Parts: sequence; C-alpha cells; structure tokens
Amino acid sequence: MPQRAGVEIPSKPLLMHWMAALVSIVAGSVNEFSVRLPSAGLAIAGVIVCYFYVRRLFDDVTALIAALILATTFQYLQAATGARVDMTLTFFMQVAFFEFILMAEGLTRRRMLLYVAIALAVLTKGPIGLILPGLVALIWIALEKRWSFLQQMSLFRGALVVLVLAGGWYVAALIEGGPDFFRKQILTENVLRFAGGGDFHEGHIHPFYYTELALFAGFMPWTFLLPIVGVQAARAPLVVDPRLKYIFVWFAAVLIFYNLPQSKRGVYLLCMYPAFATLVAIYVRQSVVRPEPARMLVYWIARLSGFAMLLLGSAALVALAMLVVSPRQVADLLHAAGISAVDFPRILISTVGAHWIFALAMPLAVVVLGVRLIVTRPLLERTVLALAAAMVFVTVAVNVVVVPAIANTLSLKDFTEQAMKVVNDSPVGYLGALNYDVAFYSRRTIPIVSQRDPQIPQYLIAWRTLFDALPATKRDRLEILMTSNPTSLDGTGEMLLLRQRAGSASPPPKPSDDYIQAGHKSGPPSLEGRG
Repeated sequence: MPQRAGVEIPSKPLLMHWMAALVSIVAGSVNEFSVRLPSAGLAIAGVIVCYFYVRRLFDDVTALIAALILATTFQYLQAATGARVDMTLTFFMQVAFFEFILMAEGLTRRRMLLYVAIALAVLTKGPIGLILPGLVALIWIALEKRWSFLQQMSLFRGALVVLVLAGGWYVAALIEGGPDFFRKQILTENVLRFAGGGDFHEGHIHPFYYTELALFAGFMPWTFLLPIVGVQAARAPLVVDPRLKYIFVWFAAVLIFYNLPQSKRGVYLLCMYPAFATLVAIYVRQSVVRPEPARMLVYWIARLSGFAMLLLGSAALVALAMLVVSPRQVADLLHAAGISAVDFPRILISTVGAHWIFALAMPLAVVVLGVRLIVTRPLLERTVLALAAAMVFVTVAVNVVVVPAIANTLSLKDFTEQAMKVVNDSPVGYLGALNYDVAFYSRRTIPIVSQRDPQIPQYLIAWRTLFDALPATKRDRLEILMTSNPTSLDGTGEMLLLRQRAGSASPPPKPSDDYIQAGHKSGPPSLEGRG
C-alpha cells in the first residue's frame, strides 16, 4: 500500500495506480502520458465492449449507435483523459453489468468473468464495485421472478474469487495501514461519504437534484435527443422484454443510488452511461424505422442542432480572428469572464499559432455540419451522425489547442523543477498542506509540516493563501524565494518556495536510540522516497 505522494494513505484502492506504474515501467519513465494511458486505453476498450455486448443482446445497428453515443458524451471523454480511477471503474463495472444479463439470458456459458470484473472494480474504487452490480441483478431477478437463476450463477466460486482478489488486498492493506487506513478508506470513503454527518468534510456535497442536472450536462450532446426518446416511448412503446427491462433497471438503480449520498459528483454516474447510451440507441433506431410518432420533433431538433453547430463553429472562428487581430481585446474579454491568469492569453495565442491548421479546420468543419443540417432534409440518422462528428471535431480542437494552453498556464512543472534545483539536497517540507503537482514533478517525497513542529526544514513549499494566513511574526521568519504561476484560471492558487531566515531555523534533532537501532547511523531521516 504505497502512500499517495509518499505522505498520505490513498483514499481508493490502487488498481489504476498499479496499471499506471506498469505502463511507466514499460515506457521507461513516469510522465503525464504514462499515468493517463490506463484511463484512455480502458475508455477505448469500453466503447468496443459496449458495441459487442449490445450487438449480442439486441442488433448491429443499435450496438453501433450505442457505442457512438457512449464514445462522444462529454463526461466519458472527460474521464477518458484523466489520471483518476473513474474510467477504470466504469470499464470493469460495465463488463460485470453486461456479463450478468448474458448469463441470465443464456447467451454465454461463462461464469467467472462476472466475478473477476467485480473483483477488479472493487480493487479500483472499493465496495461500490460489488454493491451496484449486485443491486441491479437482485432487482431484475425480483422483477422477473427468476430466483432459480441464482443456483446457476456459481455463487460460491464467484464469491471465492472476489474474496481472494479484492478481499485479500483489503486485509493486507488493513494490516499495513491499521486504524488510519480503516478511517480513510472504510469509514470516510464509504460510510460517511454515503451517510454524511458532522465528521464528513470531503466535499462534493450537493442538493438531491444535482445528480440529474449533472447527468443531463455530462450526456451532452446527446441530451438533445432525449425528447425524441420520450415521444417514441409514449406514442410507440416497445415490448419491454427481460433484456430491455434489465437496461432500464441498470440505468434507474444507479441513478437513484447516487441521489442518496450527500456527496455527489457527475462522474459517479459514469458506470450507467453504457445503459443510458443503449436505451437512447434503442429508441433512436425505432424512430428511424418508424419515424411518424416523432417526425416533427426530429425536424426541430435537426434544425436547432444545425443552428447550434453553426453558432459554436462561427464563435470559435471569430475568437481565432480576434486572437490574431486584437489579442488585447481578447485578454479584456477573458478577464471580464473571470479568467484573470495573466499569461493565459499569450499562451493561448502561442498554442493557436503552433497548431493553426487544427485551430482553423475544426471550427470550419463544425460550421459545415451545421449548415448541412439546416439546408438538407431533416433525418434522424443524419442528425445522429452530425452530432457525433461535431463532438469529435470539438474534442480535437479542445485537446489540441485549449487544454494545452490551460495546462501550460496552470501547471507547476516549471516552478517545481526550478524549486528543486534551489533546494538541491536540503530538507524541504510542505507547509500545512501538500500539492499534488509539486509531488508529481518533484520526484521526491516531501513531508507535511506545521509551524508548531519542533523541527522545521530549511525550505518550505506553501500555498500563498496558507502563507498569508500566518501571523506576521511567523511570516517574518520566512523569505519568499520563488512564486509560482497561478493554479486556477481566475489567477489564484499560487505556490511559494520559502526559506527560513538566518537565525530562525530550528537546530537539527539528535538521532534517537530507536532511530539508530532502525539501521540509520547518523543524520536526520532522508526525505527521498517512493514519491
């Protein structure tokens, strides 16, 4: 159980981190690419898996539409490029959800893949990897009155797989981490995050309706097609066979479940996106085959989608022209919008200049798609393809131009590398709170210290807000050597490299007997570590 940044007990199990470590070993170094690759690879695999499972359950066309929708939703794309556990969890839970219904419908003789997927989901984010697939399966079995199927699921062998793979890690981690691990991963991340209470201070607390709003936003641009789904379901209802019922249960159970905790995030819903994409695909296909019930709705949605694409692409082209002709005016507009990071306009212009072909071609492609939707016959299949293509073009533009400009404005890579050169081999600590960018780019384990500690390192790395909150007498003991760029687009979140002024540093402690017996001969503990 390696500690996060070398100083914190991780809040989640470590499967995604192990995968990133393996990629880094193969690549020969730890970098941004190697730690993001597991999410990106599993996102691609998730789209492929969605296609093959939906094709097995329904048909080729529905499968293609479902995979297309899943691959181009905003939330899925966002999670697919993040070095977080959410996409890893989504992939393994998707496999578990689909495997169950294939088993129940007699479409596969496999049994253990379900349990391996559940175990890997638990190793990614904890008990939720077992709770949600189990809950959906039980609800569906109860609705279908298929209790006899439980005898065909090889439950004993499956439970043994989950206990050995996932439970084994939890036992080992509990032995390794002790009470601190129990409080962090078991109590805080599972019990208190769900139930809330006075002891819960982990954030993401939102009202009950937040989950639905987050779903509508995260499912864009396909949220525009939901009225068609509603009209088709009302005017030309499908026969709800066991397979379709299972997809409904999967969607509804996960959505309701995540309405219950006080802590809510849109990305928590990601494991039900394959079900949502499948439902939309089923009714979109029905609307293509039987267009009459939603004909007028398809007309207006096609036209409105076209105008939205035309407006979005044109706005991007106007912004590009302004960046070239009047960059100062662009900076003023960004400042009015709350983007006050001083270097962002300059870096954005530089990024556009380096990738001007993409910066120009992608908005033009979106404009062309919008015009075609406006002037051609409004067909639902044409609208679906246009929405998917527009999302691809927007995603390419954002990832080639906008995201790099933001990253180069806010990243602490340069600050950290320069700070480590200044610090060299001297002791250094975080003042009050760590920073994950510094932890990543420093390549060393840096302890968290406070002004009350008897031994304070010569150098300190601190958030500007924490430094400013210190009493004046304590601030006067510290000299600011370096100030970072802001870490937020509003211009806030600076980091400082501090050095204790001459005469204010604490004398180094004498090594204790226990320290010497542990194998250290002399000197303070090394701050180099696993990182």
